[in-house]
Amino acid sequence: EDDDDDDDGAEEDLDALLEGKSATEQRLIKLRHQMSRGRRANATAAKDERRRLRDDRHGQKARKAERDARKAEWKADLARRGVPEDKAYLLETADAAGKRDDGKRKKEKRKAAFGWDVFNEDSKHKAYERRAEALPVNARGLEETAPDLDPLDYGGRTFDDPRAVDRMAAELEAKDRRNKQFSRRRADVPGADVDAINDRNAHFNKKLKRAFDKYTVEIRQDLERGTAI
Repeated sequence: EDDDDDDDGAEEDLDALLEGKSATEQRLIKLRHQMSRGRRANATAAKDERRRLRDDRHGQKARKAERDARKAEWKADLARRGVPEDKAYLLETADAAGKRDDGKRKKEKRKAAFGWDVFNEDSKHKAYERRAEALPVNARGLEETAPDLDPLDYGGRTFDDPRAVDRMAAELEAKDRRNKQFSRRRADVPGADVDAINDRNAHFNKKLKRAFDKYTVEIRQDLERGTAI
């Protein structure tokens, strides 16, 4: 209601200013009036946005209050049972503990190596475990195809199982295909604004934003709100 009253008062002031003015002066006065209204609307929108972000940023306060309530209920249950917080695992069932450990193990297994961690000992061990899991578990195959070898001539005479050679060749070919598919291109963020026609243009736009965003951010916000003149 206050905004409507301000608009009505501004319209009355504008009519009073236009009386007795030439057509050129009236256009200039109207243009200044529109610019003033745009500045007021922009300031009001910016104030509302700051208040909204300050009061609750994407529902974080509500989620935090819900988490705090669950934690307080959990602490009250422990106190009622006479169990200290550092020994809360005593009330946990074996099934729940097993599911939690399985989830952690799967998460660690799926977690990709980051940067220089690709070549550390843990990553090498994970790669070894993946390759070991792909091996066949039937040990009779080698015994059936291997010839009689002298156990005292260890390392002298060797026998290469053709099936093992084929497995090794298939593994190397699969590894070569994975290496060809590997790319440093990062996945697109769902819901992000699309302002580029290809990857090269997106990289160029990032450079422009780093250089000129501090000068053009207000103009872009005015255009997004529809308050630009």
